[in-house]
Amino acid sequence: MPKIALLNDFDITKRPRPKRMLDMLKGHYELYAIAMDCSPIEGVECFAYPASKNAKERSLEEQKILEQRLKNKDFLPLVYTPNRLKILEFFTKMPKMDLFIIEDITLLAFGLDYKKSYNPSLKILIDLREYYPLQYENDPEWMAGFGEFFGFLCREFLPHVDFAITVSEGIAQKYKEEFGLHCEVFHSLPPYHELKPNPLKTPINIIYHGFLSPDRNSAFLLEIAHQLRGDFCMQILGLSNIKGFLETLEKNAPKNVNFLAPVSMEEIIPFTNNFDIGILTLSPNTFNNAHALPNKFFEYIQARLALIAPPLPSLRDFLSLWQVGKMSQDFTPESLASTINALQKEEIAAYKTASDRAAKILNTTENRQKILRWIEGLLS
Repeated sequence: MPKIALLNDFDITKRPRPKRMLDMLKGHYELYAIAMDCSPIEGVECFAYPASKNAKERSLEEQKILEQRLKNKDFLPLVYTPNRLKILEFFTKMPKMDLFIIEDITLLAFGLDYKKSYNPSLKILIDLREYYPLQYENDPEWMAGFGEFFGFLCREFLPHVDFAITVSEGIAQKYKEEFGLHCEVFHSLPPYHELKPNPLKTPINIIYHGFLSPDRNSAFLLEIAHQLRGDFCMQILGLSNIKGFLETLEKNAPKNVNFLAPVSMEEIIPFTNNFDIGILTLSPNTFNNAHALPNKFFEYIQARLALIAPPLPSLRDFLSLWQVGKMSQDFTPESLASTINALQKEEIAAYKTASDRAAKILNTTENRQKILRWIEGLLS
C-alpha cells in the first residue's frame, strides 16, 4: 500500500480541510502526519513538533531579529525555525514515502529536502488554501515583511511541486498568472450528514459560525441584528484571536443576538441544523476574501439551512445553481438586513429543502473520488 504523509504547520484535527483530507484517504493508503502540536488521529501515525513562539511570547530581542530578517529578505531561517527542525528528525524515523501532501506552504521546503535525501521519486502535492502573498494585504507592514516572505516561498519552491489544489477559481487563476502554476479547484466540502431541515419556528434563527475579525466584517452581524424584523434572532458561534474583539461584540450586542459556546468541529453541522438561516458577511476588501469559498458556506448547506450571502462572484454561481438562498444587492449591513427582512417563511422553507437536495451532492463523497483519482495518476 502506498505511503502518504501530510505536513501541517498546525494541529490537523482543528482544521476542517486537512482533517477531511486524511479521512478521505483512510483505507486507501498508509497514512502519516507531521504537524505542529498534532493530536492523535486514529489510523494515522502522527509526529508532533512544538509550536513556535507567537508575537506575545517573543522577547524584544527575538522580535528585533525577526524584523531584521524580514527587512534583509533573509527568509530561509524563517522556514527552518528551531521548532520545525524536528521535522528533519522525523524523516529518519519514517519508512520510505511515496507522496507528501503539503498543507502549509512554509513546509514545502521540507518536502523538497526529503525528496532530495530519501526518495528522488517522491511526489509532492500542495494544498494552497489561499493566495498567501496577499494574506493580510490591508496591513502595509505585513506586506513589506511577510508578504515578501510568502512571495519568496512561491517563487522558490512552487515550481518543484507535482500537483497543486486550491479552494476557488479566482485563487487558481492568480497562482497561474503570478507563478505559472496550474491548480485544480478542490472545494472545501464537508462529510455527508443524514439530516433533515429543521421545521421553522418563531423566532427564525440566523446562525453565524466561524472566526470573528474586522477583515471578515464580523461587526456587521450586530448592525444587521439592529435592523431585523422582530421575528428574527441572530446566533453567533465564533472565536477571535484579536484581543478584546469578541468581548467588544458581546458588550455592544442588541437583545436579539445570542453568543453561543463553541462546539467541536465534528459537531458543528448537526448543531447548526437546529437553526434556519446561515449568514456570510465577507466583502471584497482583500483578494482572498473576494475569491473565498469558505468552509462555512458548504457547512451551512450540509446543515440544511437557507443561506444569505453578499454578492461575491465566487458564491454567485453556487447560489444560482442550487437555489439554496439569496444574495444581497451589495456588501453593506443594510443590504444584508434588507435581504433577510424581505424573506417570507415559505421562501426560507424552500431554500432549506433545496439545501437538503444539494447536501447529497456537495459533500466529501464527491471530493474523495477526485482526490483518489488525482493521487492514483501521480503515483502510477
